[in-house]
Amino acid sequence: MKPFLTYRRWVGANLLLLALLALAAIAALSIGSESVSLGDVFTPGTRAHAIVFESRLPRVLLAALVGIALASSGSAFQALLRNPLADPFILGVSGGAALGAIASVGFGLSFAGQSAAAFAGAGASMLMIFGLARARGRLSPTTLLLTGVIFNAFCFALILFVNAIVTMEESYQILFLLIGNLEATGMRVVLMLGAFVVTGFALLCACAWRMNLMALGEDEAISMGVDVSRLKVWVFAAASLMVGAAVAASGLIGFVGLFVPHIVRLVAGSDHRLLVPASGLAGAAFLIMADAAARTILMHTGYATELPAGVVTALVGAPMFLLLLRRQQTRI
Repeated sequence: MKPFLTYRRWVGANLLLLALLALAAIAALSIGSESVSLGDVFTPGTRAHAIVFESRLPRVLLAALVGIALASSGSAFQALLRNPLADPFILGVSGGAALGAIASVGFGLSFAGQSAAAFAGAGASMLMIFGLARARGRLSPTTLLLTGVIFNAFCFALILFVNAIVTMEESYQILFLLIGNLEATGMRVVLMLGAFVVTGFALLCACAWRMNLMALGEDEAISMGVDVSRLKVWVFAAASLMVGAAVAASGLIGFVGLFVPHIVRLVAGSDHRLLVPASGLAGAAFLIMADAAARTILMHTGYATELPAGVVTALVGAPMFLLLLRRQQTRI
């Protein structure tokens, strides 16, 4: 059993994760297909300065923001649904966001337009999935997950339809969104994504203490004065805002919102006042390292290419989650 959460423990855990995040960012800025000289990095006009500040830094910041969005949203969904399998990717939220973003590609919208379309797709998909999964006023976690899987398949079919009628350039953008990649298009996109993620992350952190009561059950939370309906609206809106912007910027990256909160919960406990921010920071550090591995692991081989970040997160996340699931089953 984890010790009771104190202010000192909260600060210590988050500072430790911030240090881990800083180390991951420094490592990702230092490694790549081309080595850079530390003395030239801070000299404007040099090749090393251009590589670090124009290529690697936007990518590292993008990975951090997407990691925060996916991991913190995963912890929030798991709390409200009281289901350890709840995650933006599995629930269909990411699929709805991807459909919205990909439809906006066909209309030639900017990143802000794609983010708005992805947010609308994420929100609409969540409302639709909840409406279909609810029966007699109750929400079955199993039914919800099955509905999310079916909805993802439906969204993928619509995405393939859109892909069949767009131009080759737009088709490449759609492929980019489907495989999950972190090739930053510039600091402007990163800053816009940061505005969405910071807003959603702050809302989730503000709702964290109410999530502790929701984890006990809806009836118990209501008896303790929690407006469950309003809490769900705020949490789902905040999570959809972040997931929508993250999908518009990086495409579909799975498993970050599924297994990162589980690992943080094992180490730091189940108090969402710590779990939500800690999951966000841990997700940021993990995705930075996953992207660094994706762009360097094959660079010095005969293939000389980069892997999509979504491939690395799946290769790492799927076995990790299976191990966690197996560990939980042996305890029952």
